[in-house]
Amino acid sequence: MTATLTPEQVAELERSGDSPLVVENPQTRQGYVLVPREAYQHAQPLFEAIIGHTRAGISPAAADSAAASGWDDGKNARRCVLIDKKYAEGLSPPEEAELDRLQDELAAHQRLVSPRPVVILQLLEEVLQQRAINATGRV
Repeated sequence: MTATLTPEQVAELERSGDSPLVVENPQTRQGYVLVPREAYQHAQPLFEAIIGHTRAGISPAAADSAAASGWDDGKNARRCVLIDKKYAEGLSPPEEAELDRLQDELAAHQRLVSPRPVVILQLLEEVLQQRAINATGRV
């Protein structure tokens, strides 16, 4: 659902220019920051990490998705057995295919439940580089 701004809010947003607009819920006194959708989408991984999109603070929806992915200790144990066998004596073609499938499932599960530190660091690097350019006027 997308909420529509009132004319008063639109005017305030226009007055704020390029600066984010802080709004407040009058019932809870909770503050919120309005930023352009493109800016939010660009920084979304950072926001998710900050608000707890990690293994410790996984959202109920993500937990449901993680459970639905079917990754469990049994699959991980089988993956470990196959890895050990691969380096000890080698795998048959069906075992190679099974290991590849399990590795892919694990990677998909990790993307679902783990933070994305590399993306976050890249975003921070971009911000810092832009600040340096703005401060010095050089590239």
